[in-house]
Amino acid sequence: MLKHKFNNEIIIHITILLLCLVPILTSFFLSTNGSTTTIRFNGNFYKIGLPCTFKQITGYNCPSCGMTRSFIYMSDLNFSEAFKLNKAGFLLYIFCLIQIFYRIVRILKPKLSIHRSFVRFQAAFLILIGIVDLQTFIFQFF
Repeated sequence: MLKHKFNNEIIIHITILLLCLVPILTSFFLSTNGSTTTIRFNGNFYKIGLPCTFKQITGYNCPSCGMTRSFIYMSDLNFSEAFKLNKAGFLLYIFCLIQIFYRIVRILKPKLSIHRSFVRFQAAFLILIGIVDLQTFIFQFF
């Protein structure tokens, strides 16, 4: 029974690690001019991404508009542009970085005791990201 629990915990840590690692690593291979996202292949730049259906219909940004470009700017260390594009994206990038380090530690040292306050911090950080995203979304209508 203990071995089964141990394996499930490791699988959860690896899954969350990959969910955080993939978007951050991907953002290093993309570029943006602030309005479009491109990828470089064989010396040429190709526009990628789908137009936002919500924005096309309403003319307003959806809560995730600018998230990819925000990640790209964060990877380029252009924090001010990342924050302007999507405040929640800025925070989510930081959250993902924290998760990457946390999950690696948990995978390498599964018996390490993590203080409950860190778990609470993670939950509070996610709630903060949600509040910032919702606030930004709602305030654009006023």
